Amino acid sequence: MSPVVRVATRPAEAVPLVPWRVRLRLDELVLAARLAGDVPLPVRVDTDGGHRLSDRLSGTPLSQARSLLAASLARVDDDGPSGARASLQDQELLDGDDVDPAVASALVVLATGPLGLQLDVAVERAAGTSRLRCWFGVAPGMVVQLSTGDGLDYELAWFDPALWVSQLTRAVTVEPWASSTAPMALPDYVSLPSELLAGSEKAHDEQRTDLVPAMAAAHVGRVRLGEPGHVHEADLEEVLALLGTLGRACRGRLRLLALRRDRAEDPAVLSWLLFDDGWHELRPGRDATSVLRRRDTRDVGLFSLPVVDAVARPAAGAGEER
Repeated sequence: MSPVVRVATRPAEAVPLVPWRVRLRLDELVLAARLAGDVPLPVRVDTDGGHRLSDRLSGTPLSQARSLLAASLARVDDDGPSGARASLQDQELLDGDDVDPAVASALVVLATGPLGLQLDVAVERAAGTSRLRCWFGVAPGMVVQLSTGDGLDYELAWFDPALWVSQLTRAVTVEPWASSTAPMALPDYVSLPSELLAGSEKAHDEQRTDLVPAMAAAHVGRVRLGEPGHVHEADLEEVLALLGTLGRACRGRLRLLALRRDRAEDPAVLSWLLFDDGWHELRPGRDATSVLRRRDTRDVGLFSLPVVDAVARPAAGAGEER
């Protein structure tokens, strides 16, 4: 995340051509949303029920995570020098008793913009899984992004929709880390039966890789792979190497979900897998197959740009970043 940018009071409708970024602790974020008019946040901070924030703090034991969460939330109502209000004041993010108008406007768009998106990126590292979560709100002329890596520290950013591709590319640009060599360098194109992919993944997860050769043998002739113009049916050896790579050498995953608030029943989902050579898109194919295609990091922004443009710039032509 970028260093904190001090936000001076300015008209709420001004949208910067260069992204404005504000670093906020969880308690500061919660108080800012409260001062902006009890704006709902995409982050659940309750301590009851499933999927608690304390259960998701990156790389932190559960008991310690709960203590960190409780300590952070206690600062929300602490009016002393160590509380959230004093910290927001020190960062010049308060306008009297209210939060800065630009921050308030950003939080409102994040919560109520006609289009909402959620990005989850999980990447394997030597110390464990590193995770990034981003929530986006899109309104005409403005995109707002809230990001966190650990659930306690956040970055709130807002920017012109013309910057969508570059900002999403920034979020998903990672280098794969590998503890061992993959059995196969994935080609540009792979198509395999979805049942084979699911069965192989389950066998690897359950440490039953002894079952994989039989699965592979049963599907020889139904797996295709290769580079553009040179796609061929994989033989048994290639199928085994492919399943070994998919099961043991996936270095990360990303999922981007886009949802129009007026069409909540029709979300759009994009899923990618990270291998040693970079990202590969995973999508359904014909006849109960799954297809993997090598993608450039920038493609995640380009593929989602039309749905963002439809809301953010309905009267605009082609995006500047294409």
